Amino acid sequence: MLIKKILEPDITENYAEIHYKELNQEVLDAIHYFEKKKLLLGKNNGETKLFSLSDILFCEIVDRKCFSYLKDGVWQIDFSLQSFLEEYATNGFVRISKSMIVNIYKIDYMKTDVSMRMKLILENGECIILNRAYRRGFYALLEKIGGEDR
Repeated sequence: MLIKKILEPDITENYAEIHYKELNQEVLDAIHYFEKKKLLLGKNNGETKLFSLSDILFCEIVDRKCFSYLKDGVWQIDFSLQSFLEEYATNGFVRISKSMIVNIYKIDYMKTDVSMRMKLILENGECIILNRAYRRGFYALLEKIGGEDR
């Protein structure tokens, strides 16, 4: 991969552009590297933590508060699910129930459940349920991501 570094003293914010002929693993790795730099502020028991957007497995609303679930803990964030999706849907987040969204890149595998629901098994072994009402949007994102890898 060719990397061009250009000093531009007049810009107000650093930025990176990725140009590619085909979306392969090298390009995906570069994209994921830059996406990891998006940081969120979480709170838990009087502690505050900065963590990467890409560390989030899923988010859930409990008692009108939004919690992000990471491998190493649960942190409250100042978002509604809708505002979180509006901001970060392009980073692989999709709604799977009325009160939950998942980072599609953190799903290890899926298996069918009773009543046509789908179990999503995450990287950390946690199992969450894809509600039937949200299947269409979930599969549309899977198809879009699958199409990008080709």
